[in-house]
Amino acid sequence: MLDDKNFVLLGIKYEAAILGGVDEAGLAKIVEQIRAEAGDGWSEIPMVVRGRNAVRAEHGLPPLGAPPRQPPSDATPANQSLWRRLFGG
Repeated sequence: MLDDKNFVLLGIKYEAAILGGVDEAGLAKIVEQIRAEAGDGWSEIPMVVRGRNAVRAEHGLPPLGAPPRQPPSDATPANQSLWRRLFGG
């Protein structure tokens, strides 16, 4: 069984692929890898969800299962994260 850090990294990899627009074939390969390492219930493993939510937070998206957040009224490029300024979003 993988340690907690590896589960977090698998969640990061999966969510980054989704947000990065990886095609279906590429995403299927990632899912296959995760399923092989974490099992069929991988999407519900708390540490995988934690990794996915870390990527979502970096992009200003709500955590999985949470209602959508309202964007802050003072959202200017100066107070956005570096990733969002570089890659948009």
